[in-house]
Amino acid sequence: MLMSMAPMLQDAREKRYAVVAPGVNDLQTIEAVFQAADEMNAPIILDCVEMNDIEAVADITEFMALRYPQVDVALNLDHGKSFEVCAKAIQAGFTSVMIDCSMLPFEENVAITAEVTKMAHAVGVSVEAELGRVGSAQKYAEDRLSPFTDPVEAVEFVKRTSVDCLAVAVGTAHGLYKDEQPELAFDLIAELRTVVPVPLVLHGASGTGDDEMARAVQAGITKINLFSDLSLAGTRAVEEVLNSGMTTPLGFLPLSMVYGKGVAAYKKMVMHYIEVSGSKGAAVR
Repeated sequence: MLMSMAPMLQDAREKRYAVVAPGVNDLQTIEAVFQAADEMNAPIILDCVEMNDIEAVADITEFMALRYPQVDVALNLDHGKSFEVCAKAIQAGFTSVMIDCSMLPFEENVAITAEVTKMAHAVGVSVEAELGRVGSAQKYAEDRLSPFTDPVEAVEFVKRTSVDCLAVAVGTAHGLYKDEQPELAFDLIAELRTVVPVPLVLHGASGTGDDEMARAVQAGITKINLFSDLSLAGTRAVEEVLNSGMTTPLGFLPLSMVYGKGVAAYKKMVMHYIEVSGSKGAAVR
């Protein structure tokens, strides 16, 4: 069932597990996520960035929701940068949107986020926002010093914006790390979980490590955004096929076969993180 993130994440917050939010961009990755959630009996969130064809992603998701009606799924715009793109996603059929104004001064972040929330809530769409700065894994040595989410500001931000969940900066970064291992501020996560009345979101979770991710969930993280680890697993699977010298009676491998290996690896990694997040068997059916 296609639904808002809000009730899904509230259940996860109360029961101390996290909902996995894989980044998707086409029919194959979207169906792979539906299949993974179905097989693991887990709620799931599809994250789609605005640079993708969001209308096509919305249409495909609606189709898959009919094919897999037993799956609890939300479709979320990831890192929407403006009121206009959030409105476009809502019109396309997204059930949740993220407005990311974390690079702006606090008051501007509050003002824009509050307007998006007002619009979204009017039509039953949930809203995610970000406070603090989740930097780049490629520049982790520098970006790890970026501002973490301040608990006092977070409480005020949620109160003034009425967002349904909050992405927090607690030591992770977007993308693939070079040599560094991210250092998560578990005490800060626990403090934020205590004082902030809405679910907390971990961006840049790829490369965190299973033990650290599970610990972050127990500390208070309720939504886990993943893309790099999933994409890397798929890419490596495709490379293995191409480097294997395998052929068919045709003398070559059909593109669908090659890409299928990548999608299968992507799906397997999604299922792995459902296990790590504690959301296996958590779907309400």
